[in-house]
Amino acid sequence: MTARADFIAGNTRLRARLPALLAPFDYDQLAGLSRDAAAERLATSTYRRYLNRDQAGGSLLDAVARRLRDQLRGVRGLYGGIAGTAVGVLLARHDLHDTLALLRGARTGQPAADRLDAVMGVGALDQRSAADIAAAPDGTTAVIRLAAHRLPDPLTARALPPAWERYELTGDPDELETTIAAAAIDGWTDRLEWVGRAARPILELIQAECDRANLLAVLRDPAPQPPRLLPAGLIPVPALLAARRGDPQPAAATRPGWRQPLERHLHDGDLIALGWDLDVDLWRQAVRGLRRGDPLGADVPVGYVLAVECEARTIRLLLAGTAPAHDVRDLLV
Repeated sequence: MTARADFIAGNTRLRARLPALLAPFDYDQLAGLSRDAAAERLATSTYRRYLNRDQAGGSLLDAVARRLRDQLRGVRGLYGGIAGTAVGVLLARHDLHDTLALLRGARTGQPAADRLDAVMGVGALDQRSAADIAAAPDGTTAVIRLAAHRLPDPLTARALPPAWERYELTGDPDELETTIAAAAIDGWTDRLEWVGRAARPILELIQAECDRANLLAVLRDPAPQPPRLLPAGLIPVPALLAARRGDPQPAAATRPGWRQPLERHLHDGDLIALGWDLDVDLWRQAVRGLRRGDPLGADVPVGYVLAVECEARTIRLLLAGTAPAHDVRDLLV
């Protein structure tokens, strides 16, 4: 029998961090400002210590990235035992992103510094390991180093060499990255199912993110056969294909919050807007769980991690003048 996951101490510490997140007033003040004016406004908030490090070009977006890293680093360490295993999956999402970014940089010959800049380093793949992998002269060496470090996790590390061998035969980067992502997600699912009911909010997040990625991939690809997909969340492939044919009902029956975004997509065909709307639904659920879910369970780390990810993405979009602020305010903690 699996011991009970204890989230209480970690949740208490995470809740103490919530006041540091931006509030609706902060977003309203940023909307429509120039980059210089936005920097001045952010300098009066909790972003101040990040902006004061330098004022060189691009420092505003660098400050957003540094703050996001600081908010996420250490989250795993707040939880011990079985709860820590579950919370580790939240940060493993970034480990997967970092792994794919390092491999992409290696196989396309990007400078090592650029590869390292793309790394979050908030989970198992830390900055020291990332620097070693980023210095690899080619993709083969990067794969060898990832496997040697057992990154992003031991299971996925074992899947890397055969996936790379297949890539060398086919030259298909989408197949390479989907294969690696699928191996990671299968491992996460196994871990969360081992934890049991206590990890349900994290498993639901992973399933929703898989469904989102798969839906957008199917809608983007006009070929009769579905493209390479991640492990299914709750929406089966036939429902995804029905959405591509113009029938959102099967997908919406599984995920009711996606009905309106899918219906809008039928009229405007805007995949970027659809992706944002699906993210909004996911973020709203996470924040709702943080506010009203089980204060002693995994709703709190899920809500916190998504809240800080949402803040960083939203600030970037506001700085670019592209964020739909009327949606943004509804997401805030």
